[in-house]
Amino acid sequence: MLPSASIYSQMLFSENMTMYIDSTKTIQGMISPMMEFKTEKENVLTLKNTANFNLLIGRKRVINVINKLELSTYGDKITVSGGYIHGEFRYLLHHSFEVYPYIESQWAESRGMLYKVSSGLQARYRLVNSNSCLMFANGALFFEYEKWQHPVPDSITGKYAISRNIKSHLSLSFRHRPNDHWEFIATAIHQANPDSYLTKARFGGAIDLKYRITQTTGIRIAYRFIYDTDPIVDVRKYYHNLETAIDIVF
Repeated sequence: MLPSASIYSQMLFSENMTMYIDSTKTIQGMISPMMEFKTEKENVLTLKNTANFNLLIGRKRVINVINKLELSTYGDKITVSGGYIHGEFRYLLHHSFEVYPYIESQWAESRGMLYKVSSGLQARYRLVNSNSCLMFANGALFFEYEKWQHPVPDSITGKYAISRNIKSHLSLSFRHRPNDHWEFIATAIHQANPDSYLTKARFGGAIDLKYRITQTTGIRIAYRFIYDTDPIVDVRKYYHNLETAIDIVF
């Protein structure tokens, strides 16, 4: 099994995790499990799994659920426990246009975010559709609740910081599949409050490179980048993450 790292930090980049919809299957999905065991001063066990499930309803409706669970133990103690869940109901209004409400939650994010809940309405328009290339433009309005822990709490700031905001989401995604084995996906994202569109924005980028070994297994390399111009607590504005994983498709 290839090494894996957490890819969640305020943005889930669900656009990069959207699967091709096979109209011949009512249920389809993908799982990416990982297990690591090390013997240090204590035994260290790390379990991670990313799952992506689609339920096709008729020909124009899809329920999509994406989740990741992460658990690490150091001896008898749980040292890391985090993950996310994202759910959306996609409705195809036109062959190139769909709308979908969504809700998602994240917890125990490594930079200090204890948990986050957000929900909103997205619209996706297909700009390019060829045998090998797809390009989508996304727009959304959503509510976001975040609870963070201050890295160095004091009597003034306290231990936690809480944020409640209504934000907009704009993204552009490009997917290229030159043959049956290789697939490249890239996404650029902008999120911000309507009253501070550029001054307090959050920018994100994602790149996925996939190689299909068989019809049901493949290797994926994923890179994530976030730049938060105005973090809630005193953490780095830049966030980078690189992940490699085995994908199992059904």
